[in-house]
Amino acid sequence: MNFSFDDSYSAFVAWVKTLLPIIALGLLSTIFLFSGKVDVTQSLPYAEHNVANIIREQRITRPYFAGVSNNGTEITLSAAYASPDPENNDKLNITELSIVLQSALMRTTQITAGLGALDSATQIALVSRGVHILAMPDFWITTDALTVDLKQGVAIAEGGFQGVTALGTINSEKMVLQMTADDQQIVFTNGVRLIYNPKPN
Repeated sequence: MNFSFDDSYSAFVAWVKTLLPIIALGLLSTIFLFSGKVDVTQSLPYAEHNVANIIREQRITRPYFAGVSNNGTEITLSAAYASPDPENNDKLNITELSIVLQSALMRTTQITAGLGALDSATQIALVSRGVHILAMPDFWITTDALTVDLKQGVAIAEGGFQGVTALGTINSEKMVLQMTADDQQIVFTNGVRLIYNPKPN
């Protein structure tokens, strides 16, 4: 291989361009020559352990259910995870769930909670841990536990809760939220107390 250049700098650059790829190939070959052998069997116990956990837990990621109640309310239920109850084949344990009830005239109630248990036989969901209900404009409710009848489109809170409305705060021992064919009704009973907070003019 012969090169002719006008100056020594150009000759140096040309040799570097030629030698660098050869050196790189040599370095790559040493990686394969001196690298240690990988024992693939070492990872098998961990793989078997993970598979066993998946089979045992039978957890579903991001489940989504949709249906219609007896009065025509559209119902959707989604969650972060769901897994069958080991003691009841009809029950599904769900975490970080969201239930949306929507009437024919687009009246919407959204329920969110940290935990829940859905009974597929009765179509009743028991939700707990930070239950939050957004029922209508400027109206929301927080409670510790809620029973949602998906077949009837009814949500019942017992044992005390707090609600915030456009008029003020409301407390009672029991609340029943009923989705009707074209709207939603909320009934408070047992020790109802409303604290009126008028809006400034």
